[in-house]
Amino acid sequence: MVPAAETAAHRGRHVQMYRWMCVARALDERTHLLVRQGRVPFAGPIRGHEGIQVATAATLAPDDWLVLHYRGLASAVARGLTPREWMLAVFAKAADPLSGGRNLPGGCFSHRGLRIAPVSQVVATWIPKAVGIAYAARLRGEATVVLCTFGDGATSKGDFHEGLNFAAVHRLPVVFVCENNGYAISVPLSAQAANPVLAERAAGYGMPGVSVDGTDVPACHAVAVEAVARARAGEGPTLIEARVWRIDAHTSEDDQRRYRSPEELEEAGRHDPLVTYERWLEERGWLGREEARGIREQAAREAAAAAAWAERQPEPRAEDLEAHVLAG
Repeated sequence: MVPAAETAAHRGRHVQMYRWMCVARALDERTHLLVRQGRVPFAGPIRGHEGIQVATAATLAPDDWLVLHYRGLASAVARGLTPREWMLAVFAKAADPLSGGRNLPGGCFSHRGLRIAPVSQVVATWIPKAVGIAYAARLRGEATVVLCTFGDGATSKGDFHEGLNFAAVHRLPVVFVCENNGYAISVPLSAQAANPVLAERAAGYGMPGVSVDGTDVPACHAVAVEAVARARAGEGPTLIEARVWRIDAHTSEDDQRRYRSPEELEEAGRHDPLVTYERWLEERGWLGREEARGIREQAAREAAAAAAWAERQPEPRAEDLEAHVLAG
């Protein structure tokens, strides 16, 4: 029999992950509403990706690093990004902690206090950077793990090969997480890779590769716990392929109906990790329907209030245009 205290801790961890998913979903939905209202210019949807993002980010220690791709809102929320901070980025305000109002919202997750490293929007270029952070930590004698996320399109770039190869050779503490939603913008995976199981590429680098249902939050969390433990124990990197469904378009500028059939879009909607996870929690008696609805409604209120507050904050000043810009 599992001790009651252990069961309570397990339940608490999973309910917290559900809360983070609800907050990320609420922020995502509010951002899209602001785009439709013409109050902000751009949004990059995360619906369908929240499960793997929260499940993996939740395994990290405070001194670990995240190197996130541009659809990583739920990862950042699980790390500690607040609704107000996100909305400052959405409205490109001066106090935006992600880029000082200089980047697309979600285009560059950078937060020094949360140890989220800045990345380029050029696909896959952040993979070698994540490896470099891990190598630097090794040289300093720090027990640091780096979690690096990217989409399936990144696996077609040379940066992917260089990063994984270097990490494997030096047995660096990196957990690579490929959020495989089957599309690199509008290019399907079948046009990118002859072998659709991207986790099998790990064998070529001499590291473990795991393919997991990215909509199954408990399964994703278990895989991530093991990968992080391996990395922290000095056993080297792991490649996790999370198979997810991109429910919404690539960005608010994209019309996915041009390249995805109505049947496929309908099927994608049936693989919502938030719905699946909520059902899993209910089946175990860890989350009642009323409590779940309360968490969702509270997240929606927080997102709306954060947007209203952020819209009133100061704009970046012209005289600060070159702040933090370094000559090459």
